[in-house]
Amino acid sequence: LAGEDPGASMGEDWDEAAHARSRELFVVLSVVYTAVAAYAFQTLAGEETVKPRTGGDWVYMLAHLTPMWAVMHTVAVALHRHRVRGLGDLKKASPHWFASHVVSMAHALVVTQAALSNLAFLWYAPASVKLGSRFPLENNEWLWRYPYVGATGELFTTWLLYDIVSVVYAWADLGSWETIVHHFGFLIVAAVLRGFYFAPWQSTVCLAMESSTPFLNVVMMREAFGLEKSDLLIKGSFMCFGLNFFIFRILLLGSALLHVVVHFGGGPWWDTPAAARQYEVLGAPRVPLWAGYMTVVVLIGAGALMLMWFQRIVALLISPPAQKLPAMEIEVVGHEANASDYESPAARRFRGSRGEQSDPEDEEAFLVAAI
Repeated sequence: LAGEDPGASMGEDWDEAAHARSRELFVVLSVVYTAVAAYAFQTLAGEETVKPRTGGDWVYMLAHLTPMWAVMHTVAVALHRHRVRGLGDLKKASPHWFASHVVSMAHALVVTQAALSNLAFLWYAPASVKLGSRFPLENNEWLWRYPYVGATGELFTTWLLYDIVSVVYAWADLGSWETIVHHFGFLIVAAVLRGFYFAPWQSTVCLAMESSTPFLNVVMMREAFGLEKSDLLIKGSFMCFGLNFFIFRILLLGSALLHVVVHFGGGPWWDTPAAARQYEVLGAPRVPLWAGYMTVVVLIGAGALMLMWFQRIVALLISPPAQKLPAMEIEVVGHEANASDYESPAARRFRGSRGEQSDPEDEEAFLVAAI
């Protein structure tokens, strides 16, 4: 063993132990947080009823679940600092990075379960019902699902608010203007859809897109887990993310847009005064015409954005990894190794507009911020 550095070996063992503890803690907290969040959501969502949820119900949900996410984040940070040491100053292995993705995993799993349940329920609903028309009220079996769809949207907004606060608070680790703009945009859209209580199908499709988030969370924890891009877990997770993205964010979102365009004339914004009077009995507001047009515009914009991101995802999947010179050759060259120096031309072409500092990892982080 002559020439072997015992200190370096011990350092590697220490790093591997820290990575192992990080993986273990992430799995345990993801399971516990998901169970807690699912129980809290089901409790606050209430029983199925034709009576629509009120603004007070939404405020009640925000007042309870937004602090819950914040507490989960704080606990995860504390446990990470206590249990996981030895990862140095890696930004993508910091306590706040770890906590943010644990909470994101739990929220995405609960939202996905509720959204897929809503999709299955509304799959065969009449076109007008999918757009939010509640007329006629008699013998309308689909009305029983409306409050649960609204509650699922409320759940998503609680996480958006928490994430905005956490990003601002831990800006050094999580800061991203793309995230801030993305979240505020979703909050505005959610306020309109939930406020006028319409478009349950389009809302559910958008919420079901969160099903891709767990796979990307695993990819973004690569450094904290001590894994390489070539490892099966990372490669498999990113491939599942890409496939899920195509199914839910390209095909299903496109079908939701096509649905509202084709059946625009049957939307609740055209409902008769008689229908409006029945809505008043339920306590549901009448949907204005501009909200219908806004739905079309938002879906077109979201679809264009998803197509742009899908192009980048495909680029990351098909471009070969960067090739680096061995350590001895780097020393001979006489300058510090830079990933862009040994990056393949194909990978470089797909780096987008972020300049020489961006690489596939930065693209993955940008995807997290934008979706």
